[in-house]
Amino acid sequence: MIYLRKANERGHANHGWLDSWHTFSFANYYDANFMGFSALRVINDDVIDAGQGFGTHPHKDMEILTYVLEGVVEHQDSMGNKEQVPAGEFQIMSAGTGVRHSEYNPSSTERLHLYQIWIMPEENASLRAMSSAGLMRCRANSWCCRRTLAKAR
Repeated sequence: MIYLRKANERGHANHGWLDSWHTFSFANYYDANFMGFSALRVINDDVIDAGQGFGTHPHKDMEILTYVLEGVVEHQDSMGNKEQVPAGEFQIMSAGTGVRHSEYNPSSTERLHLYQIWIMPEENASLRAMSSAGLMRCRANSWCCRRTLAKAR
């Protein structure tokens, strides 16, 4: 059965610097009917004020896709990677056995609008290394890998 969940029915949190809509239960938003879908755990629609962002925090056993709709996100992690991902590009991070990272809006004037999607992988984290890659649209209806940034463990 297909269930249509309207955008305005999602969980919402406005922290001043962050305006976030949650498709599934996340942080202080809890809805027992929306805990995720299969391996899909998070779909957040975030708008981040200029110069603001998420400080360094850990992830483990999660595939995290960030798609930038407007602005630029700056990512830095415990593997020594640092990159800026502009609008229209993805960043994909496999947290594996564990990684610490931060995400910021480096602009002093423009807002950042992004989707963040978390997927729980089936395989054991100890079998994977943390990796981070940027993807960009290289021609209509296709994707190409921009570069691989992480060092394999």
